[in-house]
Amino acid sequence: MKQLSLNLNSLATILFTNDFYAYKEVPVTTEEWYEVERILKIHGLHGPASLFGMTSNEMMDILNISEFVAYKISCRIKTIPTFLKLLNDLETKNIRMITKYDEEYPRRLIKKMKKRAPVFLYVIGELPVDFEGISIHGLQDVHKKDRAYTKRLIDKVIEENKWFISNDSKGIDSEAFVYAMNHKCKTIAFMCDKDMVTKAHDYRRQIKNGSLVLISAVDPSRRFDITNCLDRNSYVCGLSKYQIIISSRINSGATWFTAMQNMHHNWTDTFVLNNRYEGNVRLLEMKTTPLYVKDVLSDLSFEMIYENNKVNDAEEINIDQMSIFEFIGENNE
Repeated sequence: MKQLSLNLNSLATILFTNDFYAYKEVPVTTEEWYEVERILKIHGLHGPASLFGMTSNEMMDILNISEFVAYKISCRIKTIPTFLKLLNDLETKNIRMITKYDEEYPRRLIKKMKKRAPVFLYVIGELPVDFEGISIHGLQDVHKKDRAYTKRLIDKVIEENKWFISNDSKGIDSEAFVYAMNHKCKTIAFMCDKDMVTKAHDYRRQIKNGSLVLISAVDPSRRFDITNCLDRNSYVCGLSKYQIIISSRINSGATWFTAMQNMHHNWTDTFVLNNRYEGNVRLLEMKTTPLYVKDVLSDLSFEMIYENNKVNDAEEINIDQMSIFEFIGENNE
């Protein structure tokens, strides 16, 4: 297992922005942090480590950092001994933290999501430096045909030496994850809730042989809220070259809302299985790329299928003109 090895800029980033459950001091928010990084860049300073040793007054007077943010940073600097102990506690569980200042941090997340990318990640396993990911989404209710399509798609992921990007949710994703683990499919799984350490124990063999990596943007000891879940789904899109929707319902919550977000932000290219699910029918009407049963069963690569099926005259979807109930969803899948 890779050992903890953070550079000073990563340590500073995690110290000032971490969401450790044990911490009482308020962290710098993602939006505030990106503004701090912008200010440091303007002044020609070499990253967040430049803040070590500065007082809150110096941050305000010299760098023009806001009073509240400077106060939060100075409070966090005083907690360095506690911070290092918490990092060590994580390491005893084989969990390490990375930021964009580390080579291991997925460049695709930064490129696709920009300021929406997570400031740091909790990681178990070894993230590949370069990879192409496929994510598979759908409803919690899985019918026999859905299960067969999902398994065949995982087989294609394996055949093309790509990575399955899982969002650790029930239903279609769970079916895909279990099948992937049983068939040696390389998988990166964004964890939900307090499941990270448990899943690491259950799949320690796959982690050890490098076929599974568990990641989270939230302290593994914290309970997820709905915002965390939606953020996680967006990160899965950011890591994926292609997103595949097996089943969806209008107003279905996470599946539907993530598809809407992705269409708006263009994090990844979306395939929608051409079937009778009302959500799929509506998404195809919005000019997403159809995926036919013959494509699932074929030997064509995902790239070839996309080139064959993409809608070239697609118009930009105006989210504002959609029903608000279509956009936000009423049920939480």
